[in-house]
Amino acid sequence: MIYFIIAVVLLLVSFVLAKIKPEYRRLLIIISSVITITYIVWRFTTVPSNSVLNFALGAILLISELIGVSQFFIFEYLFTKNYKLKQRTLSDFAEDKIPEVDVLICTYNEPLKLVEKTMLAATQMNYVKGKLNVYVCDDGKRDELKRLCGKYNIGYITREGNEGAKAGNINNALKVIKGDLFAVLDADMVPTKNFLERTIGYFSEENVAFVQTPQVYYNQDMYQYNLRKKVPNEQDFFMRDIQSARASINAVLHIGTNAVFRKKYVDEIGGYPTTSITEDMAVGMLLQDRGYKTVFINEELVYGLSATTFEDLVKQRDRWCRGNLQVMKGFNPLVRKGLTASQKLAYWDGVLYWFSSLQKMVYIIAPILYLTFGVLILNTTLENLLEMFIPFFLGQILVFAALSPRTRSLKWSHIYEVSMAPHISLSVIREMLKFKIGFNVTPKDGLSKKPYFQLGVAMPHIVLAILSVISWSIGTYCLVERYIGIGPYLINMAWSLYNFMAIITCIKVAYQKPIFRVSERIALKTPMKTEFGINGCELGQCEVINISDEGVGISLATNKSVKKDKVSLRKTKLEIGQDIFVNLHDANNKDSFVKGVITRIDKDLVGVKFKELTCDERKNIVSIYADNLKAYHDTKKVQKYIIEKKTVEVQAPKKVKYQCLHTTEEKECTCIRSKGLVLKKEL
Repeated sequence: MIYFIIAVVLLLVSFVLAKIKPEYRRLLIIISSVITITYIVWRFTTVPSNSVLNFALGAILLISELIGVSQFFIFEYLFTKNYKLKQRTLSDFAEDKIPEVDVLICTYNEPLKLVEKTMLAATQMNYVKGKLNVYVCDDGKRDELKRLCGKYNIGYITREGNEGAKAGNINNALKVIKGDLFAVLDADMVPTKNFLERTIGYFSEENVAFVQTPQVYYNQDMYQYNLRKKVPNEQDFFMRDIQSARASINAVLHIGTNAVFRKKYVDEIGGYPTTSITEDMAVGMLLQDRGYKTVFINEELVYGLSATTFEDLVKQRDRWCRGNLQVMKGFNPLVRKGLTASQKLAYWDGVLYWFSSLQKMVYIIAPILYLTFGVLILNTTLENLLEMFIPFFLGQILVFAALSPRTRSLKWSHIYEVSMAPHISLSVIREMLKFKIGFNVTPKDGLSKKPYFQLGVAMPHIVLAILSVISWSIGTYCLVERYIGIGPYLINMAWSLYNFMAIITCIKVAYQKPIFRVSERIALKTPMKTEFGINGCELGQCEVINISDEGVGISLATNKSVKKDKVSLRKTKLEIGQDIFVNLHDANNKDSFVKGVITRIDKDLVGVKFKELTCDERKNIVSIYADNLKAYHDTKKVQKYIIEKKTVEVQAPKKVKYQCLHTTEEKECTCIRSKGLVLKKEL
């Protein structure tokens, strides 16, 4: 009891100190680590030895806990450093040394509308004139995509076969492009206009091999959408927090998109490895193995689409799991001489992550086995277990809260892990046994006007839920008949109920709610005050409040000339199916009258679908779209930079008018630059 009190008090005090002053997070980590080691040492004494079966199952549970503890120790280690990045801009290059950049958009049968949006956003990125080239790397060999590239004067690259999947696709492109640097974007990733301005400056350091930015999602993932929960995206914790931690030890994980590479270094390692279906992890690790520096910029510079259904997520994670294990087998980081001990540890953590699904399945099944069959997997008293376990578990909760307060909690970690555990466990087993499975591309064009239940992916959780309920009944009967004691019964019932709540949440997630739009409609950060009309005649003022590549939503709340309930003040009425035009001012504030048709009228709100768009109109729409993209759930994370020995947090910079020395064009810009620009005035 004395140990319990001391441990809990020390944890709570260190947590409060860590919240007051971040430097005390190390104290919290040290105290939590000591408590964790104490718990594990004690656990070795609790493995049952009264039968071979009990000993075997008890040992499996202990091994599972050791895997979890190993992951947590690595997690704590990675977060002992604050990642601060020295800010670099294009002004760090001499004026005649700014590198040429080739942007590679990799696609394999994704919807053309999706690819087109990425293409047009890429062509409108701010960069030195004549130094930016955009290519679509098409492994689908589609004539319609080739024609689309020709329409916008964008390079088109394809090949005869599909050897090496995405890695082979990129390698084929590397034979064609001539730039010093190349950027890689997936077909659904929309770059902001300042993506290159924020990333290219770091290549002024010769040793930098690639710069990675996070994968940020502007749509809802399946948990957010189907549960109607305002929670961080399931990937935010890795994409923002874990990547920053890895960057502090030069172990940034390349995620396959949203990155810029120095071409000669990738050529040096023989291009992208083609022995794995997750070529991204391999190429990043091989560059780090050569001693090259890798940079992570924790800013929202590219926005993409998250998998929206349980089925799509399972396909995606199956591919990631198998690919990462393939990399480990083919390019084992533990034996690579160029990697530091810290880098090896970070990559080994990536292996443990996938095996943790097996660990989670053990945690789910263990209490079911005891309550159903009386299988003893833990030989201790209730009092002793609570005394040792509560401080251990509390330490994990508090460390999590201190290190990742915005992007993850233990509650949602538990739910995410339970949802994937049966499927990823199967993926791990199949990959380790070398079962051949085809390459799956994650669908990003889901459309369903009716709800439906994804029985296939939910079936393992339904089975686990049924088995849990049966075990409760049997366990309660055994307690009444005194076949089992009250202590073990309460422990396993509480454990099973904890798992059951997550299992039920996973089943709820499998109930897919309707998806009415193929293209995401996003709200404008500032409504665009503009004009609209019908029959070629301007009717009055309106506000564009949201936009997609398919249409806009306009508000007529301030317009007094038109009644929306079909009663007109000027004998003019708006009706569904009616042709309409909306003035979407371009970047230079010039008129751009876009034709459309009314698809929805709801009081003051009118939905408009575009029709007969010209190339310039499409470019302007994508420009507005890209300017207004934001993460569905804002994590409030910004990159900390070191500028003149001072640490600052970059917020939205002021807009200024400038005259660029590289061109004669005068325009508005939000880039943070000083050299190479003649500032005119603040807006």
